[in-house]
Amino acid sequence: MKVNIGRVGIAYVIFILIAIGALVKMVLTQFVNIPDVPEVVGAITREDEIESHRGSILSDDGRYLAFSIPEYLLYMDLHRDVIADTLFDNNVEALSIELAKLYKDRSAAEYKKFLQTAREEQRRYVCINKQLLKFQEMKLVKTFPILKHGSGRGGIIIEEVDHREYPYDRLAYRTLGHLKRDQDQMRVGLEGSCDSILRGKPGIRPMKRTEGNQWIPDSERAITPPVNGTDIKTTLNVDIQNIAERALRDKLSQSEELQAGTVIVMEVGTGEIKAMVNLEKHDGNYSERYNYAIGRIGEPGSVFKLTSLAILLETGKVKLEDEMPAYVYYKIGTKTFEDDYLRNYDKISIQRGFEISSNNVFRAKVWEHFGSEPEKYMDQLKAMKIDTKHDIEINGIGNATIPHPSDKVRYWSDIDLASVSIGYAVEMTPLHIITLYNAVANNGVMVRPHLISEYLKDGQSIEKVEPEVLSTICSESTAKQLHKALRGVVEHGTGKNSFNGSKVEVAGKTGTARVVIPTNGAYIDSQGKKIHQGTFVGFFPYKNPRYTVIAVVYSGLTNKNFYGGTWAGPVVREIVDNIYASSPEWNGQMRASGELPKYKEYPNRTVNDTLSGVPDVMGMGLKNSISTLESRGYSVSFSGHGAVVKQEPEPGSETSNKKVKIYLAEKYATE
Repeated sequence: MKVNIGRVGIAYVIFILIAIGALVKMVLTQFVNIPDVPEVVGAITREDEIESHRGSILSDDGRYLAFSIPEYLLYMDLHRDVIADTLFDNNVEALSIELAKLYKDRSAAEYKKFLQTAREEQRRYVCINKQLLKFQEMKLVKTFPILKHGSGRGGIIIEEVDHREYPYDRLAYRTLGHLKRDQDQMRVGLEGSCDSILRGKPGIRPMKRTEGNQWIPDSERAITPPVNGTDIKTTLNVDIQNIAERALRDKLSQSEELQAGTVIVMEVGTGEIKAMVNLEKHDGNYSERYNYAIGRIGEPGSVFKLTSLAILLETGKVKLEDEMPAYVYYKIGTKTFEDDYLRNYDKISIQRGFEISSNNVFRAKVWEHFGSEPEKYMDQLKAMKIDTKHDIEINGIGNATIPHPSDKVRYWSDIDLASVSIGYAVEMTPLHIITLYNAVANNGVMVRPHLISEYLKDGQSIEKVEPEVLSTICSESTAKQLHKALRGVVEHGTGKNSFNGSKVEVAGKTGTARVVIPTNGAYIDSQGKKIHQGTFVGFFPYKNPRYTVIAVVYSGLTNKNFYGGTWAGPVVREIVDNIYASSPEWNGQMRASGELPKYKEYPNRTVNDTLSGVPDVMGMGLKNSISTLESRGYSVSFSGHGAVVKQEPEPGSETSNKKVKIYLAEKYATE
């Protein structure tokens, strides 16, 4: 038989090529390509975020309003490459007993079974329990069987999670915003609006997938550490905030028909907000549920007459002593307005009309001088910039609106000018009104209201917020005339009863406005009930203003009347008197110059390391005292706020249970 050498050679070459192809395919599959198996499809590495430490929020004198305390989650790497079989088998039962005692959620037998199952599966990043551990508990865990050998031999993995602490509980709740954990998302208050500043920048932890399809830290790649958040120093004063909240709460509790209220205290020269209180009735109690101070828009009523008086004085149309007929009835166009406040007068001065809050005095004077050219009056009003959408550091500020004859989306009528002159047909938030009055107190200069005074990093200032002038609403001479008119309201007018005998001279204005009922768009419902908004806004001391204060209370639907002088005025009176009386040395100084002394600063205490036993944290703030005690293995509980005035056990005491309770109080000073 004759063999075809050529054909055999070709077949041989083809066979060799097929073998080489199979070999290449095998190599690629084993060492380069990932098999097309569902459980291992996808990347074999990833990058996890490492949470940064959230910045603290401080009061104007450096006390902590919000800060973070670290807590801890326990994980284990149960792979045989880490924990030897002998170590695990001989100690798993003892470890289970300790875990059961620590967490108190499972029996020792259940923990043993859980650990053995994870061990059989060779799991490498096992969460032992989702319950967060405090510092001293974390230190105890590091002494447990197996775990005491560390991460390299005992498989222990500790993950830090920051817990947010508010030492003053719900004080300024809506202004601050409240978080439970640092990674939570917050949309309200400073915690929400300043989240990116407080949160900092997360780090990166490289992770890799194991043969068992589990993710563990990749020790061969470098960790990118997080950048911790920035601390924020606010303008809020803890003592003034507490005074304002107590005053508003006490007044609201005096009537079942009052539904909500707000208070703002502002520093005249700077626009710094020293207090912002918002209380709303809910389930029979008053709590901070909505920020009325910046979000509630409405017609301000008689407190807006200040703008009418300012324009009339600034343009030279009137003087305070000018007299005019006391129009009980005054007609504009086809509408006649009635004013019962003028029934006992034949003539009345501009000053007296302002003191008794006469509507027709200001309707008549504004109409007399600007009725034929309403745009001139409204231009003057707009030029004050009192409807500015203030760049305050929290979200949710309402839009103030002032109509104008040139508006194309809104019909203008003659009555609108009369309405604006007495605080209707315009919409303002309490923040807008107090900013207006603060400008008058500041001799006509309007400054931006703000809640943040400084940004700090590692205790060092990185940016200070300076006062910002927004506008000049009137000349200094006009402002002085407005001061006189506002003082007259308190001495002889609608504010007299609230401030009779006050420790400090106050200048201000009452205001009562009807509120549009949402369900029918009218001021009165089918049963004759109304919603009232009562306001008092003013500044003190009169001769050298330091603070401007506004209080607004809101009724529910009612047949009763709730006047600003009766309900809001007493709130401001209590705030003024308590600010004045909160420190004995304020009395003489305030009369002399209006300057308030600084609060006594808490001593900058350091730990007395010469003492054995319980560390001495007397005089420290809450954050520093907790950090000091926990770093030495003590479990800490506390009550009160401010600085530590007492600790149990006493400094230097020997205690076996490692528990310390600290008591805090305001204005602590060593003798």
